[in-house]
Amino acid sequence: MKLLQNRGIIDVYRKVGSDMSIPMGENRFNTIKKNFEAHGGVIASSPEIDIHLDMMGAAASTLDENTILIRHNTIPSASEMFEEIIHTAQYRTGRATGENWIDMEIEAKTKLIKYQKQYGIPDSENEITKKQLDKLLKGKEVT
Repeated sequence: MKLLQNRGIIDVYRKVGSDMSIPMGENRFNTIKKNFEAHGGVIASSPEIDIHLDMMGAAASTLDENTILIRHNTIPSASEMFEEIIHTAQYRTGRATGENWIDMEIEAKTKLIKYQKQYGIPDSENEITKKQLDKLLKGKEVT
């Protein structure tokens, strides 16, 4: 894992401000947020959270089974939102331990690709996800 960190594994995160990242519609986001919160989840955003995400180089992040962090005053892309929802399910089912984050990223990205149409993920974002998955799989071979 140390080798992966030295090789810049941060590249697997969906970059902020990517011209390939398309915000999902506001109504769709609000519906997802409302449903997630109705089941005890929190989708948090603030200027302080933006600083945390900047340090990670990420557009969004999942803290645990109930908490998703997104950028302040923005609507996430479908890929960003559904990837974080997948991560909350990984925590909820006990598969995410914090130590196996590479496996969880691989699983989430594989699911995003598989369900691209159902999640309404544009082709441009799906291409980014495929590249990220390739990097993860190649990095995992090194360890």
